[in-house]
Amino acid sequence: MISGGRLKHVATVQTPSSTLDSLGMRGTSWTSGATFRADMREDSASEQGYGDGVAVVRSVQVRARWQAVQGAGLTEVDRLVIRNRTLKIQYIQNLDEADRVAIIQCTEVN
Repeated sequence: MISGGRLKHVATVQTPSSTLDSLGMRGTSWTSGATFRADMREDSASEQGYGDGVAVVRSVQVRARWQAVQGAGLTEVDRLVIRNRTLKIQYIQNLDEADRVAIIQCTEVN
């Protein structure tokens, strides 16, 4: 079970563009969608080579109620925006397969 007092952040789901270019690739635009309450915990941060430079990559764990995540239609293709931080979803876990707590493992690149 997840305590309602821990769900102090609002998570906004961003879905990728559904339009395809001439090569069949998705566009780079994102559309804001459903929102749900969530708890955000930063696990770790490290410097990594990214593109032609160095970036800080943070690992963030987001917890929410399973029904809220399912109702929002969240998948691993989407992004989450919490407190003006855009998070790329690595995986979504149904804790103990109990349909109560969703653990969403994310990364943020700065």
